[in-house]
Amino acid sequence: MRFLFSLTLLLCSLTACTQKISQRDGQYELVWLDDFNGREIDTASWSKIARVPYPWGRHMSANSSLYRVKSGYLRLYARRNNKLEPADTAKYITGGISSQGKRHINFGKVEVRARIKGAQGTWPAIWLLVNQPCSTEDLRYSEIDIIEYLNRDDFVYQTVHSSYTLHRNRNTKHSTTAKIHFEKWNTYAVEVRPNEVILSVNGIETFRYPRREGEEGQFPFGIESYLMIDMQVGGDWVKTVDPKTFPAYIDVDWVKMYRLKQ
Repeated sequence: MRFLFSLTLLLCSLTACTQKISQRDGQYELVWLDDFNGREIDTASWSKIARVPYPWGRHMSANSSLYRVKSGYLRLYARRNNKLEPADTAKYITGGISSQGKRHINFGKVEVRARIKGAQGTWPAIWLLVNQPCSTEDLRYSEIDIIEYLNRDDFVYQTVHSSYTLHRNRNTKHSTTAKIHFEKWNTYAVEVRPNEVILSVNGIETFRYPRREGEEGQFPFGIESYLMIDMQVGGDWVKTVDPKTFPAYIDVDWVKMYRLKQ
């Protein structure tokens, strides 16, 4: 009886979350859709991510073997650099795209339908970053990791970052994990609202981060941000990189960006 009661509560909870998400649909207006039905990346909306000296970006490359638009989706690879870029000393190279300077969101919603084939040591991500140069200690800094996926897990990490969560109050709840359909299509979403950030997977709400009044820098979200989708390799988080498990990739079926209606 106790098991049935707990199961009933769980089902009711999941249903309530689904209803809340669907009930908010009318509050958003679609402003951009990319369904990758062409043969090339739409350069009016995306740029390839350049290499940067941060753990997530130290293997980025514009090599054409890392990017494929075919059959209605985009594929971004992580590959061993077996003479793909002979002048590049990196052992691995990865593909990634950014909407910086082209497509942005303030208050609104972003949805991405994606499928991931991971490898031991890979770390793909779908994330929003504030559209202004500032350090993580700046009160304006905001980053929303719609997903980060490690190795070949059957779940993703979803996190909101700011100077508040990174440096001033690390104990505040700002992250969760969510089960996914392993190596199958999943829809990942974030809603950035004036008083909260809401994350979801496959239409099921997974986490809310609320605004709290009177705490400086606690809620910098809603500042103009751009979207990045990229493959990443290595780092302390994923531990060992196993070259025998490569290549790995993330497929993107579509991206939708909405604004919050006034």
